[in-house]
Amino acid sequence: MNTRGLSTDQAPPLTVPLSFYALIPLALVAAGALLAWQGSLLLVTHWLPQTIAWTHLGTLGLLAPAMLGSMYQMVPVVVGTPVPVIRLAYAVAAALALGTAGLVAGLLLGVPPLLVTGASLLALALTGFLLPMGVALIRAQGGGDTRTGMRGALGCLLVLALVGLRLAWGHATGALPEARGVWLAMHIALGLVGWVGGLTMAVAWQVVPMFYLTQPFLPRLTRPLALLVPLAVLLAAVLALLHLPLWAVLLAALPAALAIWLVHPLMLGRLLLQRRRRRRDPTLQFWWLALACAPLTLLAALAAWLTDWQPAPLLFAWLAIIGWAGAMVHGMLTRIVPFLVWFHRFAAVAGLADVPPMKQLLTDRQVTWNLRVHAATLASGVLAIATGMDGLARVTGLLLMATGALLAAALLGTVLRARPR
Repeated sequence: MNTRGLSTDQAPPLTVPLSFYALIPLALVAAGALLAWQGSLLLVTHWLPQTIAWTHLGTLGLLAPAMLGSMYQMVPVVVGTPVPVIRLAYAVAAALALGTAGLVAGLLLGVPPLLVTGASLLALALTGFLLPMGVALIRAQGGGDTRTGMRGALGCLLVLALVGLRLAWGHATGALPEARGVWLAMHIALGLVGWVGGLTMAVAWQVVPMFYLTQPFLPRLTRPLALLVPLAVLLAAVLALLHLPLWAVLLAALPAALAIWLVHPLMLGRLLLQRRRRRRDPTLQFWWLALACAPLTLLAALAAWLTDWQPAPLLFAWLAIIGWAGAMVHGMLTRIVPFLVWFHRFAAVAGLADVPPMKQLLTDRQVTWNLRVHAATLASGVLAIATGMDGLARVTGLLLMATGALLAAALLGTVLRARPR
């Protein structure tokens, strides 16, 4: 592991990222239970309130805690600037959890006050995150292109939050924007491409060479991507707000989508193939699963745009959330959490006392089972969406619950094995 150039002394308390990561298995189990209960009803159309609720268990329940928790960890360590008022992070995690629950419940039950309450709590959570994180990134001097990518992703998150609040208000009051398809395209571009894609790309430039001992990414390639992705996505948002047609908005976002789901995966895959260290690592297999899903996500997005195939929009969402981004999140949690727990618990006494190896906190065998079940869930979901089979949809829900349960067991087991004896 290569930690040169990192400000590890600036790391926040371990409980800060863990308070966010703990929400992820809960959201996976909830999303799986909802799918097992509702079956293929959730797969009929992406416009159903139940389907919107289910999708947001993925975006707000799975991806948002991973992104926010990782930024609290990465910004001080990589760019060397502490996040102000770090204890506010606990309130942000609580508001994110309660807000997601309220939003999902409001959509599922058709209760506008619940939806408004959930959206309000999410607004508080994102405000509490964006302000101190923005201050830290503005002050930051280190981090290079990773810092630039983080700044761009944060800008996309700000606009995404405003757009999301407007849509939530529309669902609560019935006053949705007239050009709903354009607003949805803007929402997806800001969320999945600008925020999730931009941040995971920037973080990969740091964590992949660190954990997997690859060659560093070339600045002549990373610097243009760090600027292109947020600029293209924000341009698409401006065009949408100016009431331009859907094709213009999607065309503006296309360069960013190509960067996130084609160019960057090719760059990353090339570096991974050139690794000198060939030891089998199941956390690395999660990266390969994510890289395989990236171009498939792009193809599904193009199919949703250019064809009338009804399953295409939901297939795109499933591949993006559970496949591409979800596999990255799952894999990096099984790599980063053991490292963070070991670092906070044992780094100070390493060499002075007997300490367990990091692999003992979470074994390869456990991670391999997580990988197998995640991959099975992904494949089952693709088939369920493509065929519309109710039984297969319910099986996918059960597999999704199992994925969440295995992730919970992995994270909790890691923490418990590092307890003082």
